[in-house]
Amino acid sequence: MIEAVKTFLVKIKDQGHVLPLIHRADIQVNLHCDQQTIQLIIKNGGIFLLQNPEEQQVKYEISGSPAAMKQLLEGTERLRFLEQQGQLKASTPLRTTLLLESIFFLTKAQNSQFTK
Repeated sequence: MIEAVKTFLVKIKDQGHVLPLIHRADIQVNLHCDQQTIQLIIKNGGIFLLQNPEEQQVKYEISGSPAAMKQLLEGTERLRFLEQQGQLKASTPLRTTLLLESIFFLTKAQNSQFTK
């Protein structure tokens, strides 16, 4: 999962159209699957991962299978769809869920236009 997160972070920094979505965001979310937890921090127009998430309390979490988490991070499937299918569980308010879904999906959507 760490490789998928790192790939996502590289992609989003190249995507100028996505960055306005996170301009004023202040979200800390744990991504959890297979005994591994990675914390994504979205703050002040930036997005990065925290190496030691156990040290900080976070109120939001997305958990599920490695395959579903990979689909989310690659933007090939939407967060709410994966949640409806029972592949992921998101403990976030609807507004945060929609923002995260947009960030993940739009990062992929822009990339696919360049690869055609």
